[in-house]
Amino acid sequence: MKTQNASSDTCLCVTPTSVPLIGALPTRANSLWKLKMKVSVDEKYAVAVRDGARLLLFLWIKRAATGDLYAFLPRPHCTSINAHASYLVDGKYHIKSHNMSGRNKIMYQQRQKTDQHFVGAENLLEQTITLSNARSIGHECNPTEFSEVFEISVPELETTTYVRVTSDVVSPGHSPNLVPGVRVIRQKEYRHSFPRIVLTLYEMPQF
Repeated sequence: MKTQNASSDTCLCVTPTSVPLIGALPTRANSLWKLKMKVSVDEKYAVAVRDGARLLLFLWIKRAATGDLYAFLPRPHCTSINAHASYLVDGKYHIKSHNMSGRNKIMYQQRQKTDQHFVGAENLLEQTITLSNARSIGHECNPTEFSEVFEISVPELETTTYVRVTSDVVSPGHSPNLVPGVRVIRQKEYRHSFPRIVLTLYEMPQF
C-alpha cells in the first residue's frame, strides 16, 4: 500500500491494492480534533469522471455548516428527480428520489449522531459507476463550485468485474465497511471536519 499525504492537515490519499486501514491518531489528539474540527462553512466534494476534455459530475457530497451530511446524484435532464441521501446531525438518515412529499423517502434509519461522540464508520451513499452512465448523466463538473474534486480516470473504470464508489463518514482510526475481498483502486479521506468524510473507488471481487 502506498500512502501519500496530499495535504498534511486535511486529507489522506491512498492508492492500495487491498482494503486500507486509516491511521489512528493518539487518544489526546482525537479529542483535540473533535473539539477543533467543527464546520463553519459548507464543504462540497465532487466525484467526477475525466472523459477527455470533459469532466463529468457523477455525484457530490455536501457537509452543511449545521453538520448535516448529504450525497446528491445529479440528474440535469429530469428536474423532478432530486436523488440524494441525508444523514443529519441528530442521526436521522434517509434516501429520497424525487421532489415530492415525504412519501418517496426510503430507508429511514436512526443512526448514531455525527457529533463529538461519533465512533466508527457509517455509509452515506454507494453507487456502481461506469463511463457510460457518467456520459448519460451528462452533467459538466465545474471544479470552482467544490471544495475538492475526486477525479476518476477512464482506465480506473476499465475492470474485469464492475466498479463502485462509496462515500462514508468515519472517526479517526476507523475505515469504511467495505465488502470483503474488494480491490480498492483509490481512496481519499477529508479531514477538514469531524467526523471525516472518505471517498473510495473499488472493484468488486470475482465470484
